[in-house]
Amino acid sequence: MRTLSYFLSVVVFFVLVGCSDGNEAILTKATAVPPTNTALPTPIPTIAVTNTAVPTPIPPTTQPTIEATHEPTNQPTPQPTNSPTPTPEPTLNGIPYSQIIILPDKTIQHMKEVYAQGQEMGRDPHSFSKLGDSIIANADFLTRFDLPGTYILGPYDYLQPVIDNFPGSWERFGVAIRIGLRAWGVFDPAWANKDWCEPNEVLIDCEIRLNNPAILIIHLGSNDLDANFDQFLRKTVERTLELGVIPILLTKADRYEGDDNRNNNTIRQVAVDYAVPLIDFDVVAATLPNRGIKEGDNVHLSGPLSHDYNLPEVYEKGHTVHNLTVLLMMDRIWKEVMSDG
Repeated sequence: MRTLSYFLSVVVFFVLVGCSDGNEAILTKATAVPPTNTALPTPIPTIAVTNTAVPTPIPPTTQPTIEATHEPTNQPTPQPTNSPTPTPEPTLNGIPYSQIIILPDKTIQHMKEVYAQGQEMGRDPHSFSKLGDSIIANADFLTRFDLPGTYILGPYDYLQPVIDNFPGSWERFGVAIRIGLRAWGVFDPAWANKDWCEPNEVLIDCEIRLNNPAILIIHLGSNDLDANFDQFLRKTVERTLELGVIPILLTKADRYEGDDNRNNNTIRQVAVDYAVPLIDFDVVAATLPNRGIKEGDNVHLSGPLSHDYNLPEVYEKGHTVHNLTVLLMMDRIWKEVMSDG
């Protein structure tokens, strides 16, 4: 490589010299000119050799064998390449983030398009809403992040800016959260809050009209035993996208519909089919005592009074881990979808 670099340097030098006056270089070829007034060489006389004895051949002698010696060459000794050590992927309770926060490149691109559409429709980039059942109709679901002094992020201090970007949304319940809500109820006006919603207005339309969010966090499936859960979950996602709002789907910790976990599998498939963000809480719930569900309760999440993420016990409770997964997803969307770069 050094020899090649030196040769190229010499070529570049002579090309630059030839072009230094700003004109096109003219390459000339030296022409040999014969010398003048040079005397011809005098011929050397030929001497005849006579009576020359024929030499007697000398028998060959045995020459000692000389072993070839290998002279050391001045070749550089190959050195190992110091490849950068890849940064290990962060984990939550031993589960890599990429298995919990499902946001592939295709989904990011799709959500950028949805977000741009929402901005044209006037959606508030500092607002999000919640839609779901009693799992999130709970004072321990996200509300503390609007109440300084009630939580300590500790090693997750870097998430504070995303909290600051959505003031008021963390503690807001809204009109799309109803205890016992089923997926089909999202489109039944009977489930809408009559004090806030217009006649025959369904709760998803009512919430988005009232709060004008850029994001909708969706938790459904804990009350759904019907085979039409898939149909109405898809309809919920479709309606959210139509309104220019980014939907975030969450899987759940419970097995209300049975051990086959079919509702969570439906949620995962819908996220893939529509290229929307998914928080797969079901995966990390498997690392929690009793799957993060209260003892004697088949559905609702456990939670300590403290939300101090410096304490090891918060990583053993349903609500605190649940909230952290939502924060991690919100941070990704805020930075990779909503940000200008």
